[in-house]
Amino acid sequence: MPDSTIWPFGIDDPYPDYRAARREAPVQWNERLRAHLVLSQEHATAVLRGQDWSSDPRNNPDFLAFMADSGESAGIFARSMLTSDPPDHTRLRKAVNRFFTPRAVRGIHDRVVAIVDSALAPLVEGAPIELMSEVAYPIPLAVIAELFDVGLEGAELLGAETPKLARALELDPSPDELEAIGSAAMAIMLFLVPIVARRRLDPGCDLLSAMIHPPDGGPPLETDEIITMCLLLLAAGHETTANLIGNGTLALLERPDQLAWLARHPEHSPQAVDELLRYDSPVQIASRVARTDLVLGDVEVRKGQRAIVMLGAANRDPARYPEPDRLDLTRTGPSHLAFGIGPHFCVGAGLARLEAQEAFVRLAQSGLRQKAAGWSHRRDHSHTFRRLRALHIGNSRVPDAGLSRA
Repeated sequence: MPDSTIWPFGIDDPYPDYRAARREAPVQWNERLRAHLVLSQEHATAVLRGQDWSSDPRNNPDFLAFMADSGESAGIFARSMLTSDPPDHTRLRKAVNRFFTPRAVRGIHDRVVAIVDSALAPLVEGAPIELMSEVAYPIPLAVIAELFDVGLEGAELLGAETPKLARALELDPSPDELEAIGSAAMAIMLFLVPIVARRRLDPGCDLLSAMIHPPDGGPPLETDEIITMCLLLLAAGHETTANLIGNGTLALLERPDQLAWLARHPEHSPQAVDELLRYDSPVQIASRVARTDLVLGDVEVRKGQRAIVMLGAANRDPARYPEPDRLDLTRTGPSHLAFGIGPHFCVGAGLARLEAQEAFVRLAQSGLRQKAAGWSHRRDHSHTFRRLRALHIGNSRVPDAGLSRA
């Protein structure tokens, strides 16, 4: 695996570094990372859509060596929908796809609204909040717990273990994090396996039952595949939606004119969410492995070499977006890559958009800027995600070390 201690981009604000690197070359080999960095929209799209690229990291010798040294926790998602190619990817995605179709998302709209209203009630009433722990993470957690139909006990367990599980998606989990990932995965597995066994005998209308008893008569998933799918939906879906809500709220606090525009134009919330996704993408990287020798841009890529697609850089490519570093909720035009593109386009994108739309509209209409006596935030250290550790709104607390304050 690449040594990300020499990661070439900043954590607090990587965008100036992306911009400088892209000017140097839109595709470039980084020897210390042992990977090609892909920084332009054009080349990122080519990699994510291309049939000459695999999503399976086991095709990369460096990853195999990393797994051999680090144990099973490092490869917890190595056989998941995220890291598989057709036909396995097609089969796995089909097993969950119907729960994330536009029709399915519309069907749970009212429930999502109720969850968002409950999470934001303290702010609406004028109380200070810490957005990440009180709003951004609880909203997607409550939704996924309902899709799994695991009750309050299940929601509490998933809430406690999922943040640790998400570290498995980092480039370089530390030994301590690998241990925590393994413990979290085991705790969730021990909770879910008996539920899966019960649903085999007495299925319901939930996502677990659908994977066991496909409504279209297709082949059911095996128990280990169901558990891996659940772990992935928790780690990827929960984390990315929480990051979208956190990053988007911070961007709106920093640009009160845009916050005011959204309050006046809630009907344009889908467009606003897409701009917030583009502007500060919750997931910053995607990884692919070359299936064969090929040329990307002007760079020769060898079979088995890895490309790290810098989604955050591609989404601010000036060749694609006018004034890319400016947040403009009225922006229309080219689509972004925050949810990927091609076969691995995020299966839960529609649900994440709905949760974010409802959260941002209610935040804007709560008079967020007027109610806030101040706000402060602290970023988490991550290369895969743009993640806030904390975003305090409506208080005058003295910032901790590393905490930025308005």
